Amino acid sequence: MSAVLEPPPALELAPAPVLRERVPLPAPPAPREPAPAPAPRRDVALDLLRGLAMVILVVNHIHLETSLEYATRALLSAAEVLVAVSGVVAGMVFGRRWLMHGARATALMLLRRARTLYVASAAVVALVYVLSFVPGLATEVLSVSPRRPDVDLYAFDGPLRTLLAIVTLEAGPWQFNILGFFIAAIAATPAVLWALARGWWPAVLAASWGLYVAGRTWDLEVLPSQSERPFPLLVWQVLFVNGMVLGFHRRALEGFARRHARKLVAGVVVLGAAAAYLRLHGPGLDALLGVRDWDAWEKSFFHKASLDPARLTALVALTAAAYVALRAGGRHAERALGWLLLPLGRNSFYVFIVHVFVCLAVASVPFLAGDGLGNAANIAVQIGCLLAIWAMVKRRVLFRWIPR
Repeated sequence: MSAVLEPPPALELAPAPVLRERVPLPAPPAPREPAPAPAPRRDVALDLLRGLAMVILVVNHIHLETSLEYATRALLSAAEVLVAVSGVVAGMVFGRRWLMHGARATALMLLRRARTLYVASAAVVALVYVLSFVPGLATEVLSVSPRRPDVDLYAFDGPLRTLLAIVTLEAGPWQFNILGFFIAAIAATPAVLWALARGWWPAVLAASWGLYVAGRTWDLEVLPSQSERPFPLLVWQVLFVNGMVLGFHRRALEGFARRHARKLVAGVVVLGAAAAYLRLHGPGLDALLGVRDWDAWEKSFFHKASLDPARLTALVALTAAAYVALRAGGRHAERALGWLLLPLGRNSFYVFIVHVFVCLAVASVPFLAGDGLGNAANIAVQIGCLLAIWAMVKRRVLFRWIPR
């Protein structure tokens, strides 16, 4: 009975198979884009070189006859150094931006920079014109170039013609006239970068030298600005464009330079020494070159506006030698010269603008008119002006309003 009442033993069933969801295999990771190359370390030697050019520019434009002015003017010319270095920096900095951030963004940045330079330049030209009506200010030191004492750079027929000259930068202080060239060069930089990014550097160099020859052969003027007379665009672009090519291909060229460092440095030193000897009219040059009238020879073969081949070769050699010396000096050069040259070189457009009004201030002091106070006192004035501009940069005076 009890056996009947006991529940039957439970049937042991085989465990049901566990149905597992198919887990999709993880997709292979997307190929990673190559990490952008780290930004190149700033070339301090280039900044020092540009700062040196600004020192030469300020000393020469204050135009007090001193041994300091002669020493700076005799070797390097600020204009050639600034144009060449600006081209190298444009090729380095904006070339990298072009490759990393794209053509459109970089081109817009360059065009905005050109617009900023133009607006600031037109404002300075207009302000100097207004100041010419203020009694006691010697604005003729800005409007009459020592090289063309018979030409007033603000003398135009009627107010409308004067306004047009201000807008086109045809008028303006002679100390400031290279800005018309820089504005055009920066505005044309996107076209050069476009060609360089496609590997067309041989065509870029051929076009640049072709324009140089054409500008010198036919004396062509393409800009309405005052810069076309002392710094014609077709001629002077050869420094800027060739500098851009060097800057754009800097990495490859640095590798080549490291492999042939001794030969390159020796060549630069020899050429720089020869150029310095030429610039300083070393003994025996007259007989060696068959020169009877050195001034006439310089006008024929060393003319600044037409950038004659002799001048171009000599100043490029001197600039390269100065760069090599500053680069070799490394930290020592930076510690010794950087306190003065780096602020001026890294804020060169600010210095360009401010130095115009420093020149006006010096010329408006009665006892500094003419020959000034003699060599020693005039040197002190020039150094004082340099230090005043340096202090303005360090204290960021009017940085909100004056572009750098």
